[in-house]
Amino acid sequence: MKINFTKKQYETLFKMVQYGYWVASDTENNKEFGEIEQYINSYAKDFGIDGVQFVPEYELYDISRELEDQLHKVIDEYEEGVFQDKLAYHLARKEFIAESEEQEYNQEEAFKRLMELEEKYHLHIEEHGIRKLKVEE
Repeated sequence: MKINFTKKQYETLFKMVQYGYWVASDTENNKEFGEIEQYINSYAKDFGIDGVQFVPEYELYDISRELEDQLHKVIDEYEEGVFQDKLAYHLARKEFIAESEEQEYNQEEAFKRLMELEEKYHLHIEEHGIRKLKVEE
């Protein structure tokens, strides 16, 4: 089977593969993901993407630091969002568990209360970042 891409479609696919490989490279399927990443990278020059070169000593296509920095802006933004979401979730869960020792909730009330607490922490993190969070012993 053959698939044809426009330059714009290839650029989008290239970015998607880089983002996906960044996430998946630490999994048990990293070899499989690496093979696809290399295959897609091998066509970069044909589609006019600068910053991808074949490195004979390693027998792989590598991206330049400049291109990697451009791609990592999106990755960093994504990771920051995931961090904030998980932090808000875990802080809300911790507070909810403490509340549940003193108050009973049915399933609907529990869900609603968890959402309220998550929103509270999302707003706090949005306004202050993590600078006002502290760990007590």
